[in-house]
Amino acid sequence: MFRHQGRSRTAKQNLQIAIILSLVAGIVNITGFLEFNQLTTNVTGHFALFINDVAGFDVWKGTIYFLYIFSFLMGSF
Repeated sequence: MFRHQGRSRTAKQNLQIAIILSLVAGIVNITGFLEFNQLTTNVTGHFALFINDVAGFDVWKGTIYFLYIFSFLMGSF
């Protein structure tokens, strides 16, 4: 999977890489949040805070984090 680069990689290999990298980023983020009460990433950190606030029924505070995420996604296009 990691031996191929650029156009020689298939869509399946790209998906595998994306899944692995997302999993590792999620593990790093949640470990830092649970152990040190500190988020270590930007967008996924905002998503974690959004979910935390919504789960705690603090919807208005969660809306702010949702707007951060939405702004990031709109800016990526």
